Amino acid sequence: MSRKGSFRIFLLVAVLAIVAIAFFIFPKFSGQVNGPGQNQQGWGQRPGGAENFGGPPSQRPRWNGPIPNPPKNKIAYYKGLWAGPWFYPDENTGQTLDLSKYGKWGINIVMIGPGFEINKNGDVRYPPDFPSYEDVDARIGELTTKFYSVGVHVGLTMAVTYKDEFSTGAEKWAGEPQPFPKEVVEKPGYFDKLSKLVEDMSKIAEKYHIYMFSPPGEAERIFGMSVAPAFIQQAAPLIKKHYTGKLYYKGDLHNGEGDRISFKGYDVLGFVTRPTNPKDTVEQLRKSFDSDMDRAVAWAKRDGVPEMAISEHGGLKENKMESAENIGIVLEEGSKKINGVFITEPLAAVLKTSKGDQIVAQMKKWFLNK
Repeated sequence: MSRKGSFRIFLLVAVLAIVAIAFFIFPKFSGQVNGPGQNQQGWGQRPGGAENFGGPPSQRPRWNGPIPNPPKNKIAYYKGLWAGPWFYPDENTGQTLDLSKYGKWGINIVMIGPGFEINKNGDVRYPPDFPSYEDVDARIGELTTKFYSVGVHVGLTMAVTYKDEFSTGAEKWAGEPQPFPKEVVEKPGYFDKLSKLVEDMSKIAEKYHIYMFSPPGEAERIFGMSVAPAFIQQAAPLIKKHYTGKLYYKGDLHNGEGDRISFKGYDVLGFVTRPTNPKDTVEQLRKSFDSDMDRAVAWAKRDGVPEMAISEHGGLKENKMESAENIGIVLEEGSKKINGVFITEPLAAVLKTSKGDQIVAQMKKWFLNK
């Protein structure tokens, strides 16, 4: 063999060796690790099998950091805030995250709610501010890093809004989820893509040590009772393929829908109380709230669900809130009967009022001493 031929062989072997070394070493340093239950994977990287129902990646700078370690304490009682809007950028919500207040209020978990749209054909879409899997992944990584830094756990509830056609341009994105058209949701296969999206979000929840994860919240209200019971049960094993935290169902259920839904397979049952009258006396409020809690306890006991929590309480339309007395009674009765309460996080405009001071005082009273 000529020297030139030998040199070519030597050069080819050297190149292959370099490629092999890069193949094995690069994933290690990039933080990308495959396998169930492993959370070393770096931010914004799509795990195997994840779909991309979004558009092109956002042009806004993405968070970039290591996967944060969650608080070491286990939660014995959920002293929570429903803080769904924190998922969105500050410039869209008009709020700035103040991490210092949570410890002062006794909060041990916040529930965030990334929103998605689904159209009449069953196509799903990520929010415009975080239009790809990688953008959503990075945003949740950013939020968990912030909350974990002050000892607060994070829960995640998916919010899904129906639109005949996806929102465009200046049209309001998503909004408060409303009931879906019955003739649409009952189509065979309508939820196929949404089910894949649920799986994808469960992978992100596992990766960032989300304490409790709920598939689309209030399914019985927005999907309707003709399909919600089956969807709730079908979602559970899809999530558990990837997620080892607490499987949560964030329900509404105030009309008694739990009588016709099985929550088997879930770890935490969330519900809300029935609407009350501002003129109700303390005893009338207490009786109403106790009845709602007793009913939820019965559903959970029937289906082997170990924990129950009020999924959100206190928020009213037009950014108003229930009275501090109303919220205090829920917190008091909840501390006796169930495993936690999520209060709707008061907006800055409310916190600046005497009513806001009174609401915070009630949270401190029942959360700091629980």
